Amino acid sequence: MGDVLREQLEAALDAGEIQSAVWLVGCRETIVAHGVVGPAGFDTLYDLASLTKPLVTALLLALFIEQGRCAPDDHLGKWLPALRDSPYGHVTVAQAVTHTGGFPAWRPLYAMCATPDEVLPVMAQTPPIAKPGENVVYSDLGYIVLGRLLEHLAGQPLAILFGTHVAQPLGLTATRFCPPPEWRERTAPTEDGNAHERRMVEQLIAAENHPLVPARLQGCTGWRTQRIQGEVHDGNAYFLGGVAGHAGLFATAGEVWKLARVFLPGSPLLRPETCQWFSTNLTPGKAEARSFGWMLAGSPNATGVGLSPTAFGHLGFTGTSLWCDPQTERVYILLTNRTFPYRASLQDVRRAFHAAASRISG
Repeated sequence: MGDVLREQLEAALDAGEIQSAVWLVGCRETIVAHGVVGPAGFDTLYDLASLTKPLVTALLLALFIEQGRCAPDDHLGKWLPALRDSPYGHVTVAQAVTHTGGFPAWRPLYAMCATPDEVLPVMAQTPPIAKPGENVVYSDLGYIVLGRLLEHLAGQPLAILFGTHVAQPLGLTATRFCPPPEWRERTAPTEDGNAHERRMVEQLIAAENHPLVPARLQGCTGWRTQRIQGEVHDGNAYFLGGVAGHAGLFATAGEVWKLARVFLPGSPLLRPETCQWFSTNLTPGKAEARSFGWMLAGSPNATGVGLSPTAFGHLGFTGTSLWCDPQTERVYILLTNRTFPYRASLQDVRRAFHAAASRISG
């Protein structure tokens, strides 16, 4: 079955859908199968992009809730004064982590803020797109706020929190924000410049109704033109120093497997009852089935084909994917750099990968 996965990914490589890929299927104790296609190795670092949301932000929130530092029903305004009188002041931690806080999906904060210190005040002035708890709207902005919440609760930067509470206890040595320059050559490139994000800003300028926002966006400078390799691809995370609650983490496939096991039964970091949060639908009746930080396999647009209904997973914009199945205690990892050059979608590749990988025995 491993040959089938290799053939699938080599076909995607030949079709230009990916430039490289590292894949892994593992259980709680051992790696069952893994492989590489394209110019990569098993020790290649990938920009995990939005896998940062569950692997860093949701995980640290779960740990902090266990420790009594905050609660799922705490309002964001309780802890973050900049949001207290804003529409987001009454959004709960649970709503933000399940993408039901009403935050817009994305805004180019690097074009709307002079410095990272302005992020929360600018967010407070950004109109919500739904009432708290009303709809599931996948949002980078909500997780940027959750990252700031974690820093406020602990009085330490997010990267330090991840290193202290997660990476060090798990013995992770190649999973971190802001890889050092000497790691650049072992890191998969993500794009030559950030032309794709610049086009997104241009589209926002054309669509935005508020008269001041287009002027701010049109004045944006500092677009990257060099090859993005060894530094975070996401523009907002880059503006925030490479460390944010929604993006910025880099890792190898092997260490993503070690990290993913934290969310399964027998977790080395979390209580059994906490691990139930990740496989429980916290957004019943809504368009997507969302758990604490994850999408469930039962969602209509999920790519976890062949997995159990309680399996949970997440995708990253750069081409990364992670699914965990608590019933079989299996982990499915597919790391690619589909943005080098940019490709519109990997959904079919991901679904075919999981359909085949779920049939691997061992």
